Amino acid sequence: MKKQIKLFCLPYAGGSAKSIYSKWKESLDSAIELHPVELAGRGPRIGESLYSNVEEAVEDVISKIRNQITDCDYAIFGHSMGSILAYKVIQRINELKLPPPIHSFFSGRRAPHCPSRRPKPFSDMNTLELEKEIKELGGTPPEFFEYPELKNIFMPIIKSDFKIADTFVESSDIVMFNHEISVFVGKEEDVTNIEAGEWMQHTRKKCSVEYFEGGHFFLLEEEEGHRVIDTINSCLINKHQYISM
Repeated sequence: MKKQIKLFCLPYAGGSAKSIYSKWKESLDSAIELHPVELAGRGPRIGESLYSNVEEAVEDVISKIRNQITDCDYAIFGHSMGSILAYKVIQRINELKLPPPIHSFFSGRRAPHCPSRRPKPFSDMNTLELEKEIKELGGTPPEFFEYPELKNIFMPIIKSDFKIADTFVESSDIVMFNHEISVFVGKEEDVTNIEAGEWMQHTRKKCSVEYFEGGHFFLLEEEEGHRVIDTINSCLINKHQYISM
């Protein structure tokens, strides 16, 4: 009988974890228990205050998962902003001496010590500049930009999230993990092979880099989304062989 593994999933900027990841449940191995982690200000938490900084977001995520990670194997997945948030959450887990994950997945993000090549951080952009960047990244329905009421709801969320997305880790602050990590990158997104490979600086164990067809939101494409899930299944089930005694 397979031993259950919890998979905590963190969203990209402006996204709802439940909306993004709930559909994964039907394709994940039966031994993987899906846990989308909804952040403040969206989904069922839409009435809650947005985060002022990455530290607030990290402490909030810890409060949501802390009681669920003490007596089981678990993994963490994050895409884009979710990757840097997952990274900081795992650092905090280690600081608190809580059980670490057995595996972590960092998707759509250069290594956290690699500086952005954008001339201006997302969080310093005005509304028009931010809209242009969002359109170029893709993944946002066109109607978002056509209806002021939608923009009025979601732009504050996106601006708050981009403060997290802009988080940079100094090389001197790297504390290496003691578990394997996987890095997922779209072949057409703005992450170089070197920047993806630099994630190996953040673990003492194996770091695997997987490339997928498409741009930054490759995981939303049906075929590539299935490949993402297949890779997660392989990492958590086939490689680790979690069979209860």
